[in-house]
Amino acid sequence: MRYMFLKHYVGLVAMVCCTAPALSQDQVLVESKQTRVTSLDFEAELMRIPLEHRAEVLASKARIAKLLENLLINKTLAAQARSAGIDREPLISKQIELASDKLLAQEQINRVTKAVTIPNFDARARELYQIDIEKYTLPAKVHASHILVDAKSRTPEEAFQRIRQVREQALGGKKFEELALEYSDDPSAKGNKGDLGFFEEGKMVKPFSDAAFAISSPGEISEPVKTIFGFHIIQLHEKQPKQVRSFEVVKEKIIQGEREKYLNEFRTSLFGGILTDPSLKLNEEAVNRFWTNLDAKSGDVKPSEINKPEATKH
Repeated sequence: MRYMFLKHYVGLVAMVCCTAPALSQDQVLVESKQTRVTSLDFEAELMRIPLEHRAEVLASKARIAKLLENLLINKTLAAQARSAGIDREPLISKQIELASDKLLAQEQINRVTKAVTIPNFDARARELYQIDIEKYTLPAKVHASHILVDAKSRTPEEAFQRIRQVREQALGGKKFEELALEYSDDPSAKGNKGDLGFFEEGKMVKPFSDAAFAISSPGEISEPVKTIFGFHIIQLHEKQPKQVRSFEVVKEKIIQGEREKYLNEFRTSLFGGILTDPSLKLNEEAVNRFWTNLDAKSGDVKPSEINKPEATKH
């Protein structure tokens, strides 16, 4: 069916496959004997897709066709359900109502939140930066390679002597990566030749991390280091000291965090106002009928414990 759309709705694709404003009228895009899919249906469905992905969808004929296909299937099945009277069944009818309530509630939150006047957080951002500058400091890193000799198939003494011999070869001028391929018991050495890339202090087991960060010069090779994995030698490639990111670099991120915090507090206040409405009445007896706790006692449910708006309608 998707290929039918691609073949017969090239004009439709050209019409909607763009980021221009919504169509000015509700045009029929696809129709059958049972239902029709309109441009408003399409745009409403498109709104369900995260904003950052919509342009990607609209740039693909296949994805537009798939969207139309799903709309047609859903609307056809829904029309059949209405003809059978399913939408008039009490529980189904209530589920439809609740789904509508949920959509409207979310849209109300979005609109009310969008209308909030957000304070200027420039001064607050600088204050937070100065109070906790360590938070905006990039930790020191080292780029290193290692060779591991484990004691799984040999005694600890044999493993220690083996890693010493490998180190002597490295100090004698043999390439570290070649030695890693030949001697390392680290399974990843076959792919990375012992190169661990950059890592921060404390990201490796402590004896290994301490030894790696203790090496002072690039190219230097450590003494054998014992860890839970066996014996290692480590070659330092590069050191990056910790760097304090400037306020200008992190300013917008700090401000964004404060804006989100402000809006979250606004939403919490909004919900709190609903849950503490003086006109709120709880039909405790009716609510307790849903409680499956056989040991529950009357009076255990309090209005403040109910956080679902629909429960406050009694």
